[in-house]
Amino acid sequence: MFVLAFSANLVFLIGASGILQAIVLAAILYFHPKSDKSVNVFLSLYILCISILMFIPSAQELFSGVTILYLLPFPLLIGPFLYLYVRSFKEVITWRKAWPHFLLFFVFLFLDYLFIPLFFSKYSSPHQEQLLNPAGNIRIIIRVIRNVQMIVYYFLARGTLLSYQKSIQHLFSEVSQINLGWVKWLINGYIFLIVSLLVLFYFVVRYPNQFDVLIVINTALITPYIYLMTFKGLTQRTLWQMTANEQKKNLEREIREAEEMELLKKEKKKSQDVKLHQQSKIAEIVSRISETMQNKKLYQETELTLQMLAQVLGLPSYQVSHAINEGMNQNFYDLINTYRVEEAKRLLLDPKNRNFTILSVGFEAGFNSKTTFNTVFKRFTGLTPTEYREKERHSFISN
Repeated sequence: MFVLAFSANLVFLIGASGILQAIVLAAILYFHPKSDKSVNVFLSLYILCISILMFIPSAQELFSGVTILYLLPFPLLIGPFLYLYVRSFKEVITWRKAWPHFLLFFVFLFLDYLFIPLFFSKYSSPHQEQLLNPAGNIRIIIRVIRNVQMIVYYFLARGTLLSYQKSIQHLFSEVSQINLGWVKWLINGYIFLIVSLLVLFYFVVRYPNQFDVLIVINTALITPYIYLMTFKGLTQRTLWQMTANEQKKNLEREIREAEEMELLKKEKKKSQDVKLHQQSKIAEIVSRISETMQNKKLYQETELTLQMLAQVLGLPSYQVSHAINEGMNQNFYDLINTYRVEEAKRLLLDPKNRNFTILSVGFEAGFNSKTTFNTVFKRFTGLTPTEYREKERHSFISN
């Protein structure tokens, strides 16, 4: 009896501490001075809903079955908040855009508060037999619907992230700080959460005596995930923090146009603008882009964007983007970095720059860090800048 009491207290402490930590971390994430609240509000709510999900198994041992039913709809918000968090990096999320994703939650909330408690009290039974009566069957149906919904939102979030990553390469020459590579871990952690819940449910049903141990293990796995999310959410730079208020609508429109361009490319459809398909017009824009790059060396600007290039050319950004894709068979990211790599190769082989460090050459060519310089240079040449310099010097001496 003493062991069982201790275990119950331990489970309660773990569940309560999980809730408390999640609330604190969510508050820090949202109210931090450097936080982008328009984006991090969804990550904060995502963390809170995960904490409720963590608390449900503990609550099953501490409260009545009817009380637990009041918590069951909240996990249905986890997937939508993750999806809206990823989506908020490329567009402003209004209530009109968000509310359809909460519809299933409201339906279950309505059913839980009005009908299911009455049904559950009528057919309630001991814990061992709950899976064999109507109340237990209803809870199984709820779990199935919840897990299916969570899986659907995994694919929605994953697709939104991939679309975002492709679209920004049409608009920015430097994407290392905004490509959201870490969000893959966030989404993969989410699917791991789903799998762990299924595994936990299986073991709880099969080994009810090990319930306390399973809860401790589950909490130990999820807690580091929540801390990592909070840290990355605070340090992630968003497009909206980089853009003035009057430019946000234009940026959102350009991202949407870039996504549409990717869809058209996949479906092998022509652009709706017939004029842009005229080869003479595309060739003219391509020529102006090449001339501008050679004469003004815009690629040396580390924060160069498609919009900045379009302003120099005096053309709409979507026309410049289309000309780069159709006339030069590149996206904006690859185009600018092609010029940067060629400039870096010239600087590396120039005898006047013999004493230049690799980092200084990278900065001169337009790269903003040594890591980005090495990565991009090797992608285009197959060699790192250091390897390239040594190889060319050796060839020159041999000749």
